[in-house]
Amino acid sequence: MNEPKNSLSVVTILPPPNQNPGSVQMAQGTKVMLSNGSELSRVQSVTLSAKAGGMWEATITVLPEIIQPVNAEAHIVEVEVTDLKSRSRTHTEAE
Repeated sequence: MNEPKNSLSVVTILPPPNQNPGSVQMAQGTKVMLSNGSELSRVQSVTLSAKAGGMWEATITVLPEIIQPVNAEAHIVEVEVTDLKSRSRTHTEAE
């Protein structure tokens, strides 16, 4: 699979340290690490599944962060395009 140069992939899913050895592993605090070494933020859930003879697959649910648009001012400039023989290109003589 060819991925764009600026894409990231999930490298590992790291559960938190088990506070009570011998008991159930809690999910809160699990980190999803990306290929650039950063942590995927705003993760809501991670589901691991596999079929017999298949590979593990992870479904990661995240809450996207909506970045507000930036307001900018623009000045529209109209430029007249004519051919070299056009009358609008002739200059008037100064009086």
